[in-house]
Amino acid sequence: MENENKATKHWVITIGAFVIALAFRLIRLGVLTLTNQEAQYALQALAVARGEQTVFSGYHTYVGLTGLPFYLFSESNFMARFWPAFVGALIVFIPPMFSNRIGKWPALFTSFVLAISPEMVGLSRIVGSPIMAFVFILLAIGFWFNRKFIPAGIFLGLGLMSGMSFWVGVLILGITLLISKRLLGFQLTFIQEMENGLTPTMWTKFAISLTLALVVIGSGMFMAPSGLSGIFSGLFTFINGFWQARLIPWGWALLALLVYGTGAVVFGLWGAIRGILIRNKVDAVLSLWAGIALVFIFLFSGGTTGEIVWVTFPLWILAARVVFLAWQKPESSKLVVVITTVIIIVIAAFNALALRAFVAPGLSKSEQMNTLIALAASIIMMIAIILLINYGWSEDLARSSLLLGIGLVLLVSMISVSVNSTGLGSIEPLELWYPDEGVFLSEWIQVTIDRVMVWNSRSIKPVDIIVSGMDSPGLRWALRSYDQVVFEPFVPLQSSPGVLITPIGEIPENLNSYQGQSLVWEKKVSWNELNFKDYLAWTMTRKAHTSSQELILWVRTDLMPGGQLID
Repeated sequence: MENENKATKHWVITIGAFVIALAFRLIRLGVLTLTNQEAQYALQALAVARGEQTVFSGYHTYVGLTGLPFYLFSESNFMARFWPAFVGALIVFIPPMFSNRIGKWPALFTSFVLAISPEMVGLSRIVGSPIMAFVFILLAIGFWFNRKFIPAGIFLGLGLMSGMSFWVGVLILGITLLISKRLLGFQLTFIQEMENGLTPTMWTKFAISLTLALVVIGSGMFMAPSGLSGIFSGLFTFINGFWQARLIPWGWALLALLVYGTGAVVFGLWGAIRGILIRNKVDAVLSLWAGIALVFIFLFSGGTTGEIVWVTFPLWILAARVVFLAWQKPESSKLVVVITTVIIIVIAAFNALALRAFVAPGLSKSEQMNTLIALAASIIMMIAIILLINYGWSEDLARSSLLLGIGLVLLVSMISVSVNSTGLGSIEPLELWYPDEGVFLSEWIQVTIDRVMVWNSRSIKPVDIIVSGMDSPGLRWALRSYDQVVFEPFVPLQSSPGVLITPIGEIPENLNSYQGQSLVWEKKVSWNELNFKDYLAWTMTRKAHTSSQELILWVRTDLMPGGQLID
């Protein structure tokens, strides 16, 4: 009875983590316009929903799952991002699947951390990120480990069709198990637990569920059977990634790891060192996993910044284990722990304010030097306090105080980064995930066109739209709800569309028949041109120098108020 109550309690806590994860991933999900990369895949799902011919580009699971909601509900930004966000929230169920290996409470703690960690939240709100492949392959392993072969087959099929990142994970996990077998003998017991007692019936269930997932989702719920021909395209993209030019600059993944996974790095490394010192096989394998993933992502030229999830996930488990196994609730001197924790929080707040002042424009060199001295002095003071507690009271008391203080600081920092870097906050997200992607501002374009449509709602002839010299997936997605839209390399001679969209500098042939308005369409950060101080300023404020791309929206004069054609 007691075990049943504990199991129920653990599931209730996990469901609570799932609710928090959904909130971080779904709130304001559709506010931002889709980027070019996101729009590329969303347009494929839209073509499936409309019964049009399209070519799947490796993300069959996303296209197959999203096509049906587009068909049944709406073609909104929210619906376009729904499945990555929902699947990203499922990550909280993965650690409890391995609780007999990593510990029940460390597993639950990891679930809560993964629900709010910036890299997991941010990538879950991006179409085409590695998050779907990452979650599906770990769910497949978890269900197999727990002898649930039908869901294991389904999730393996969904992961296989989730792009190149699936094969990145297969390689990283495969190398980890191979090396752990040679060095630790860990693979033998782990694989034996997964394969113990397997029967032909179990294999049959797994194979049938895998096949059904590939056929049903790969064909877009049978709305696009031709998509089945490319379900292994992610493998070809992965292989080609070894030979292509680098997609991201050297060290970019490491920078993202430090920015988005600070807590995972700090406590994960602590857990890794502790595990190695006490010769714990689980900690050693997790450390090996994180190290192999980091090296591979750094060397793999076709990888993206989002692949850091293969590094942060094992680090978060290590962090949870060190928190629960190394931290001890003090039986005495609790006041010392409270005071030390408060001091650490105050010092962290002071450092944050000092850094914001340091990156502020107009600060003189002497003021910058004074700020750096103050930062160094505060860090030295914190170290001195911890050492005094260590030698004045006890090592356990010092360790508990340090863990609690730094943990609370990093928790607040994680929530802040997750809120401000995903569109949940008021700041436009300028993030490291895809450096070539900008933030699209389609609101005023759509508002202007909608007004023209309303003004001419009783017109005999529908208002047609021509986009000249600006063909991109993001713009096509922004104009998806209008029927008469044509993309041309230049404005056809003798044409006079109702609405004309052109780059800055291009003027209609019959200029006198149009009224134009320039609008900012895209904001982009030139990341390669930023210096160290600029990156530090972005880290503290999430603001950076951006370049804007403008366009001109022309409306034919007779379609303006007072000039409409009325039947």
